[in-house]
Amino acid sequence: MGYFYDDWRDKKLYVEDKDGQLIMNFGEAEKSMINNLQDAIVNLTEGASDEKRMGITYLEYLVDCLKKGKVEVKWNIS
Repeated sequence: MGYFYDDWRDKKLYVEDKDGQLIMNFGEAEKSMINNLQDAIVNLTEGASDEKRMGITYLEYLVDCLKKGKVEVKWNIS
């Protein structure tokens, strides 16, 4: 399966298993992570104690994902 530049640029890449089942759309996963981080910021700065705990829990989850190699950070230099 080949990808075109527009697909790569817009991160519209999909991972499928051997049966053709969609596993992940990387563009959607990135947008979801952005929204979750923005929500965590709001919860930590403006939220009540339970909302602050939710923000901290999400950040702890991301730290765990980074430690286990489930998430990798890539810096684009342009």
